[in-house]
Amino acid sequence: MSLRNLRFAARSAPVVPGSFLLVAVLCLFGFKPSLALAESPATSSTNTPAHNSRFVFGLSPFLDASSKDRIFRQLVRFILEVAPRGTTVQAVDAFHIQTISTFEIPRVEAFASPKTRATQFRDPIQAIRGFLATESQPPTAPGLNFTNAVRFPQLLDFVSRNLAGSNQNVVVSLFGSPLYQDDKEPGFSMAHGYFPSDGHLLASRDTSVFGLQGRDHSLDGVRVHWAYLGDPWANELHRDKISRFWALYVERQGGQLGAFTGDLPTAFAALRESHPPIPSSAALPPVDPAQTKVEMLRVTRDIRAVDWIAQDELRHPAQDPPSRTVGPLKIGIRWTSDIDLDLYATPAPDRERLYFEHPRSPQGYYEKDHRSSPGREYEFIEFLDAVDVRTVQAAINYYEGRTTEPPRGEVRLEFEGRVYSSPFTLEATQGNRGREGAAQRRYWTTLDIPRILKLQADVATRTPPR
Repeated sequence: MSLRNLRFAARSAPVVPGSFLLVAVLCLFGFKPSLALAESPATSSTNTPAHNSRFVFGLSPFLDASSKDRIFRQLVRFILEVAPRGTTVQAVDAFHIQTISTFEIPRVEAFASPKTRATQFRDPIQAIRGFLATESQPPTAPGLNFTNAVRFPQLLDFVSRNLAGSNQNVVVSLFGSPLYQDDKEPGFSMAHGYFPSDGHLLASRDTSVFGLQGRDHSLDGVRVHWAYLGDPWANELHRDKISRFWALYVERQGGQLGAFTGDLPTAFAALRESHPPIPSSAALPPVDPAQTKVEMLRVTRDIRAVDWIAQDELRHPAQDPPSRTVGPLKIGIRWTSDIDLDLYATPAPDRERLYFEHPRSPQGYYEKDHRSSPGREYEFIEFLDAVDVRTVQAAINYYEGRTTEPPRGEVRLEFEGRVYSSPFTLEATQGNRGREGAAQRRYWTTLDIPRILKLQADVATRTPPR
């Protein structure tokens, strides 16, 4: 059907003309919207005052088909019926950080008409449609899932470099997962219940992809709305941790995070107001300036998953050695002092070392309690793949704090369904922030995994992996 015929159909149809035109345009671009969309009332732009705004729509290239269709319908509705005259619309690939299309809605009266907009903006709308219709190949990385993935820090850097501080009111609308994932920086992934510590917000960009040193005013006046689609959370606590982190991330750069929702209509509704209500960040726990450690923390889906290390008293510690030396292994440490100890482990000298700055590897993951258990902290490393316990290298570092006596604690190993226990101690009475080398040995203690498992010690005592 030609655009001319679509206009004729719009005039003769017993529905709101603007909405029918929207349906016709969607059909023209290959989408099949439901009749419910045509019957819904439109917000006419005829009486909308002229604005000097730029709306940046950040789209994940890895959206599922149903999400693409819903987003495209809502986005075309916004362009044809809602966006004020004088508005610039920009669509951006929010993972690769590339502009898809940009166009300005002139202030002239003719562009109050959705029909005029449909004619004049056919090419940029087609570019958006082409982007969404393309099946982009996501990156591959062990343990990561790039469905709906976006790179939020990089997108905001793009906005800061090109748009912030201009004479336009900048509104960013993001459509994609709130869980940061990047195959080039897998250690910063928020999947599987991980979230960044406040130390990331205080760090430099060289230290963390979330670092904000020197970026206090980089997003002055920018508003951000986020539709994250579906339920990506490990649990409600994970959602709370991530939403708080992103709100502070935007706020500390001078911007505001508005709608943060899994409901697409709610996200678009936030764009219909010149100044939509912004949730106050005063209710958010403020950034702790003393929390300078850059690490990825984790909340678990099921507390029973860490019962082996979290329970205060180990009722039946194993007394006999295991029947084999190869299998999945968990290593955990517990202590009571108000200090920060860190566990390091690698399944073999030539494999990746797991610790707070590198919490995931192809073989397993690192997890920390994040001070959620009163008076007692713990952290552990789990090797999901079978490892040879005779080649595992593990050590404990006194990272931060001061004590009058050398710290003591307990090591627990889970292997073959049994839990083994052993005490540990360090020589130092203060932390060294993870420094390594011969002069730092008193800040470290090496764990003899075969001895703790009551195996014959057939390997020499090992030093911490360097």
